[in-house]
Amino acid sequence: MPNVPFAAAEPAIQVNGPAIEVADLTVMYGERPVLWDVDWQVPQGVLMAVVGPNGAGKTTLLRTIMGLVRPASGSIAIFGRPPVEVRRWIAYVPQRTAVDWDFPTTVLDVVLMGRYGHLGWFRRPGVQDRKRAMEALAQVGMDHLAHRQIGQLSVGQQQRVFVARALAQDAWLYLMDEPFAGVDATTEQALVGVLRGLKAAGRTVIVVHHDLQTVPLYFDWVTLLNVRTVACGPVSEVFTGDLLRQTYGERALLVL
Repeated sequence: MPNVPFAAAEPAIQVNGPAIEVADLTVMYGERPVLWDVDWQVPQGVLMAVVGPNGAGKTTLLRTIMGLVRPASGSIAIFGRPPVEVRRWIAYVPQRTAVDWDFPTTVLDVVLMGRYGHLGWFRRPGVQDRKRAMEALAQVGMDHLAHRQIGQLSVGQQQRVFVARALAQDAWLYLMDEPFAGVDATTEQALVGVLRGLKAAGRTVIVVHHDLQTVPLYFDWVTLLNVRTVACGPVSEVFTGDLLRQTYGERALLVL
């Protein structure tokens, strides 16, 4: 994959305090709590995994931060502000299964969607937007397929394209829901390199992740979630057998 530097977007956000601050957050699906009384602080500039068993509320947490799910109670602040005020600073990569891959559009058009927050209403992408989209595709090694139909790509290639769309947004907070799911080892390592590049550029990156064995290899911070927040902190402090058992039960020992 070519070594393409990250483009300088806007000046750094001058905010003292966490990138995300969640307080007393509860989300209900019908009568069932999916997240219950969650308190969560994410420092700026970390590369964080969010891990927990199936049904722990990991995807719901990201979707609630994005405003796609309405909480029953609690508050969310992004860089000290309400999420609705800073939407353009947040890039979101959903799970692959949430995307209609049969929609007739090209790779470049998908990535250009990441520029819409900069354009405002009724403006079409211009030369500079297309240039930034191509730079983002180069960052994930997909610029040579810019005019291919998205549905013609492999799973790994499609995942790279959606990460490129997030990169083209030039955000300061990246929320990614299982970006490594279904991809081959080469694509996974390429995406890890991109995430590390974002961290090195001062961005905050939060990744819902399912492979506990790679958490210490890929991430510097981790959140353990099971409806409630079990722990959040540096991997060296939080990713312990005791806390994993509190999160997963005794079966945590089977995957470590």
